[in-house]
Amino acid sequence: MPEVVNVTNLRGELLNTVDKISRFGKIIITKDAKPVAVLLDIKEYEKKYFPDACRLPALMVLGARKCFDIAAFETIKKINAVCIKHFSKIIYVYSNTTKKYIANFKTADLRAVYNKKGNLPIITSLKCGITALSPSDRYFIVVFLSHPQDEKTLILMSKSVVETGNKIVILRKNEEPVHPIAFPSKYKTVMIETRKELGIPYIIKKFKNEIRYVNI
Repeated sequence: MPEVVNVTNLRGELLNTVDKISRFGKIIITKDAKPVAVLLDIKEYEKKYFPDACRLPALMVLGARKCFDIAAFETIKKINAVCIKHFSKIIYVYSNTTKKYIANFKTADLRAVYNKKGNLPIITSLKCGITALSPSDRYFIVVFLSHPQDEKTLILMSKSVVETGNKIVILRKNEEPVHPIAFPSKYKTVMIETRKELGIPYIIKKFKNEIRYVNI
């Protein structure tokens, strides 16, 4: 049974209201004596709107740094061509300069996360993106708005991650590692706790025995 909360009361009780969602499943928000919105538990939201999403990896697009239009639009075009069949959701990390690209993504579940410190090391954007992952997300693949990936590479990463299980997946071309890279969600806490000056290379080195390389 949903609880009903007036929007005025919500302002001062937001944290307590969010805690109640897991108990009530949904909370109805009222304004001017009528219902205007519903807060849903994330599990109920995904079960209702994206019931099959848990079997696919999430795609995280890091785009907080300034990017040329031609690269950004090409990246988004390639992602839009494959996202419905191969990714559960798109998580787009943006800044003030790259906010304009949000409307170009064409996917049912797009989660845009603002990074106000886009000039800091990449792992700062990664930490922002991690906050948008759902409890059902077992894997996520990281790409850059400024580096377009062809459709075959994106599909290969999606399939490789699903087949691999709980290992980090890194593509390799001519024996050299290349982007994109994929992580199981079990590394979320490690990433959040990693200092910005250490970055992603530290994580890869720390878990070097848990990496699967895929040749392209």
